[in-house]
Amino acid sequence: MSLFGGKPKKGKKDEKKQAKEEQKRKEEARKRQEKLDRENAKKAEEERKRKEKDDKENAKKAAGEKKMRAKEAKKRAEERKKAEERKEKEAKKSGKEAAKKAKEKKKGEKKKEEKKDKQKKDKEAPKEEEKAEEGAPAADEEGEEAARKKPKNPMHVKVMPRFYLKWLERQFSYSGSGKDPAKFARNIVLISLIISIAVGWFFRRYMLFVTPGVFIVLFGFFNLLILLSVDRRGRFVDEILPDALLLVSANIRAGYIPSRALLLSARKEFGPLAEAIKRSGKEIMSGKSLEEGLKEIPKTIKSDDLKRTIDLIVQGIRGGGQMVSLLEENAIDIRRRQAITKEIKANTMMYAIFIAFAGCLGAPGLYALSSYLAVTMNELTPDMSMSSAISSKVSFIKMGGVSISEEFLLQFSLLAIIITTFFGGLILGLINSGKEKDGLKFAPILTIIALLIFLGARFVISTMFGSMLPG
Repeated sequence: MSLFGGKPKKGKKDEKKQAKEEQKRKEEARKRQEKLDRENAKKAEEERKRKEKDDKENAKKAAGEKKMRAKEAKKRAEERKKAEERKEKEAKKSGKEAAKKAKEKKKGEKKKEEKKDKQKKDKEAPKEEEKAEEGAPAADEEGEEAARKKPKNPMHVKVMPRFYLKWLERQFSYSGSGKDPAKFARNIVLISLIISIAVGWFFRRYMLFVTPGVFIVLFGFFNLLILLSVDRRGRFVDEILPDALLLVSANIRAGYIPSRALLLSARKEFGPLAEAIKRSGKEIMSGKSLEEGLKEIPKTIKSDDLKRTIDLIVQGIRGGGQMVSLLEENAIDIRRRQAITKEIKANTMMYAIFIAFAGCLGAPGLYALSSYLAVTMNELTPDMSMSSAISSKVSFIKMGGVSISEEFLLQFSLLAIIITTFFGGLILGLINSGKEKDGLKFAPILTIIALLIFLGARFVISTMFGSMLPG
């Protein structure tokens, strides 16, 4: 220690030693840290490599499982198809065997009947020889009775043209009714004839013109009812056609063959389309080709959309297209077209309202007013006279009576109203559905309403203004 009480001073050598030791310590610590960092980096790389290996192995396992599932699904679909084909073959075989058995039974029955007939003839041969001499007149009587019992062609079949009967048969097949065309033609002719004669007798003065006119109108009306039923059935099929096409495509996607898919998609809510689809599916299963079977569907339904759709599908199948995509695309196109037609109807509704208003209210009111004015002028003109001084100055004005009868005005107004409402109904049908014949169902309603308004307006005008006329 120093004299002043301070710490002793260290030597320079000791300080250098301490500095070297500190440097060594720092380097050793740095080296240790570097070793630890390297080891941690190696461990991180090893863990990353392990994770990559595990991910690859998991991906391979997942891909293998997917492949196995796909193979199993294919096997199941093939087994279903094979089972369905076996069932179809068994059904065909059983049907053929049943048909063979039925034919054999019929042959056996025929042979038995022939044997019985031969035995009866052999027994009755001597009796017939004994009665030959006495049976000549009896044979003549039997021939007359047989001729009477033979079915004769009724008169209406001979009178009605063949093309009309064929047309009725085709329309009945479209409408789904099992009526006899000949009987229907006879009934409508008789009803039209009776009503036309009654109406002509009521209008005796114009009987030669009224009777044939009423007959033609009634005969056309009954035939029009058939056409309307056919169109109503076709419109119903057009509305449900997209749903039916999508259902058939879904069944084919599920693995069913086309014939089986058609049969499964024939639901009750599809109505006449379900019956046509069932018939087509059965024909395809019985041995017809897919194209021929599909062409059988529109033969009992009069629908332009259905026929166009079937033709497109058949052409697509012949060109190598997939049936599922064809069905789905056609269903989408039909729905778009239906949406466009609905928009057009909504946009043209004002025109229809204007035509109905003009035909039912405007025209009858104007005809009632004009007929009343003409009658009043006819009554007033004989009483109107001019003095000689005035007549000499205005010689170009001549006053005379109106030579129009009230009966003529009434008949003209009624005829004009009927014609206006008839063509107004046709225009309404054209606006509503694009077909004039669809408006024929509106024509009777418009005519009845217009005639009632005409008679009512005529009565009101005569009661209101009749008291104002002189004596």
